[in-house]
Amino acid sequence: MLAGQRSARNPLVVEVLRDYGYVDARGMGVRKKIIPLLRNLNGVDPEFEATEDYLRLTLRKGLGRISHQGA
Repeated sequence: MLAGQRSARNPLVVEVLRDYGYVDARGMGVRKKIIPLLRNLNGVDPEFEATEDYLRLTLRKGLGRISHQGA
């Protein structure tokens, strides 16, 4: 996923994520949408660990971003 290689392990999950707009039909949503979104929200990249049997996603709690609009 991080390298841009596409391989749907679970087509049902891909379909649901596509329906909600988290991934597009090409399957590049993790690298182009989800990781940057999480990085922007809390300043920490998600961690992926893939084996033949599972894919583990670890989300770490970061410092977060503070939005401030000056007058």
